[in-house]
Amino acid sequence: MVNRLSIKTLGITFFVLLIVVAIFLIYDAKHGESSFRYNIVSVDTASVTSISIFPKSFNHKEVKIFKEGSLWKVNPAGSKTVGVPFPKVQELLIQLASIKPLRIAAQSADKWDEFKVDSSGTRVKVFEGNKNTLDMTIGKFTYQQPKSMATYIRVSGDDNVYLVNGFLDFSFNHNADYFRDDNVIKDDYENWSKLTFTYPADSSYQLVKTNGHWEINGMGVDSAKIFSYIASISNLSIPNFINNADQSLLNKAKYTLRIQSSALGFINVSAYEDSTELAIISSQHKETCFDGKKADAWKRIFAGKSSFIEKER
Repeated sequence: MVNRLSIKTLGITFFVLLIVVAIFLIYDAKHGESSFRYNIVSVDTASVTSISIFPKSFNHKEVKIFKEGSLWKVNPAGSKTVGVPFPKVQELLIQLASIKPLRIAAQSADKWDEFKVDSSGTRVKVFEGNKNTLDMTIGKFTYQQPKSMATYIRVSGDDNVYLVNGFLDFSFNHNADYFRDDNVIKDDYENWSKLTFTYPADSSYQLVKTNGHWEINGMGVDSAKIFSYIASISNLSIPNFINNADQSLLNKAKYTLRIQSSALGFINVSAYEDSTELAIISSQHKETCFDGKKADAWKRIFAGKSSFIEKER
């Protein structure tokens, strides 16, 4: 009889313990779910109409990338609105969609400064029409094993600091110029048949392709150097710009390159210079003034005839 009672008591005790454990697990799961957000970013990338970035490296001055019709635009400081190539916008959208939380790094506002997700971080706001679907602050980054990088972020309205995959600073901590179309020339050099260089005094000349070979007024040329040159300028970009260039600077070109292309007709690249600036304008991007002085970018385009003449041995 005693054994039966003992077994019955043990059974009841075990059942009660099961209920207590179950209640604890349910509570713990719910509590964990409330503090850990498995989907930090919930953005319909196809519906995004604008992205506002407040980069920490540029005094948090707003960079607004917005959709105008089917095109993307940005308004650099003191400049008119200019185009943004879609691949650059796509890169941001892919980066946003791929953000995944790895863990919670902190759960209170007094830790924001430590992870640089306070006002010192880069803030990103995403809009779908008039709806603000994301407002996050990008903080400092760290290295993860094996050989990967992660970033601390905070989402507006959530005290938690999350460690997420990726190096977000690389994509978002930039000024407006970074997102502009920086292509000066973009074409397949196989389409080219003649390059005309118009320079001061008597230094002008032409590169002409005849029967697959390039010539300069019948002179012997170094074909390797010509190939290297045309290949380098066929997809040429200059990441530096002159905003609101003085119109007096653009009165007369000092140097001009005219490319004859079977695909695009003519591509004209001109350089305008005064005592302080050297602006480069391409017919492929007439609204843009590229800064030709930085890194001597103009020298990459306007080559002298002597660069190609075959030297006597």
